[in-house]
Amino acid sequence: MILAQAQAPQLPPLPEGPSLDRVRGPVDIPAYEPWQIALAALFVLCFLGLIVWAILRSRKKQTPPLPPYETALAELDAAVELTEGDDERFAMLTSAALRRYLEMDLGLHFTARTSQEFLLSLKKKGQLNETFQEQLSDVLAAFDRIKFARSSIAPEERRHISDKVRRLIEEAHTIANKEGRET
Repeated sequence: MILAQAQAPQLPPLPEGPSLDRVRGPVDIPAYEPWQIALAALFVLCFLGLIVWAILRSRKKQTPPLPPYETALAELDAAVELTEGDDERFAMLTSAALRRYLEMDLGLHFTARTSQEFLLSLKKKGQLNETFQEQLSDVLAAFDRIKFARSSIAPEERRHISDKVRRLIEEAHTIANKEGRET
C-alpha cells in the first residue's frame, strides 16, 4: 500500500497554444513540378516535329515515275552515250530500251522470246502496221547480228540504228496515243 499512497507528481499547466483563427487548410502539393511539365511538353513537341519532318521528307522523295515514252528515250540516249567503243553493249542496251517501251506502252511481251518468235506473234496480233513490223524486223536483225555474230559497226551505222530505234519508239508512241483516244 505504500505505493498506492504515493501520488504522482503534478504536471505544470500547458501554455496557451495558437488560436484557431490563424490555422491554414491543407497545402496542395502538385503531382508534377512545373519544370517536369515543361520538359514533357518539349519532348512531345520534338516528337511531333520529327513526325511532320518525316512525312514531308517522304513526300519529297516520291517522284512520279516517268512515262514509258520518256523513259525509253532516256534509255536510248544513255545507251548511245555510254557505249562508244562497245558494240555488243550498245546493241543490248538499245534493244532493251526498245523492247521495254513496247512492253510497257503497247502491252507486247518480249520475255523469253527470240526476235523471230516475237515478230511472228506480232504478225498474228496485227496491232502494228506492216512498215512498222518491217522496220522493227530490220532493227532486231541488226541487234542479233551485233550481239550473237559479234560483228562490229561503224559510228555512222550506230547513229543510223539509234535514229531508227528512236523513230520506232516515236511511231509506237503515236500508235499507243491513237489507241488510247479511241477507247
